[in-house]
Amino acid sequence: MADTPMTPAHYIGGELIRRREERGWAQKNLARQAGMSPSRVAQIERAHVPGTLENFQKIDLAFGDPAPGFFERYWRFMEEAPLIRNWFARYVQFEKIAVSISEYAASVVPGLLQTEDYARALLHVGTLTPDEAETVLAGRLARQEVLTRAEDPPPAWFVIDEAVLSRPVGGPAVMAAQLGHILDMAARPNVFVQVVPVSVGAHPALGGLLAVLALPEGPSVAYLEGSALGHLVEESARVARYGLIYDRVQTMALSPEESASTIRRAMEGYAS
Repeated sequence: MADTPMTPAHYIGGELIRRREERGWAQKNLARQAGMSPSRVAQIERAHVPGTLENFQKIDLAFGDPAPGFFERYWRFMEEAPLIRNWFARYVQFEKIAVSISEYAASVVPGLLQTEDYARALLHVGTLTPDEAETVLAGRLARQEVLTRAEDPPPAWFVIDEAVLSRPVGGPAVMAAQLGHILDMAARPNVFVQVVPVSVGAHPALGGLLAVLALPEGPSVAYLEGSALGHLVEESARVARYGLIYDRVQTMALSPEESASTIRRAMEGYAS
């Protein structure tokens, strides 16, 4: 246990174990009192998947701690302390267990679909040192296993702005290989790619990244990202609104078959 990193998730998981054991409860007892599954309680205690606001509100009520109770106050503190809370790291934890992934990308290829050369070209033009960029790159490539794992890979829908296809990140050869990789991934039974034509004009998600993850237990989560910051949204009502935005943008996109043709034409343009 001495080597376990004391992250905020580990801290609150340990506090949950302590308070549960003070009452002589097993995980199943707390789960029953909180209206949650024992596996969800275990995920929070072990810091495998962070708890949501609704999880912690239910736990407070189960312990008889009226809102805002200890666990809700913890969640809200972390919500208001972005320097302490690593939004994207938390999102990646959710991504690993998602039962479906829906993502819109306005400016670059989604990270789950990026080739190593494309991702490296993006990372090395930022403010990261070369070593930092390579560390981020390794993490990005590792994330992609969620789409190709042998056991139950989640269905994933990627809606990409057509402008992404015309931005020659890394040069023509890198872009040709990148677009070919997207076509290869779209041939997998669990991956769907659609392109939003530039001719659509303005739409609700224009200008950034929007991802919505459906989770096996509990509410979905949404992740928003701009050029310099990201934000994880866990409140059910707000996640639902972002889900509607994603759905609206998807209705403006070409069909997967038409999108594949558009991507192939762009790829051939770079190759020639």
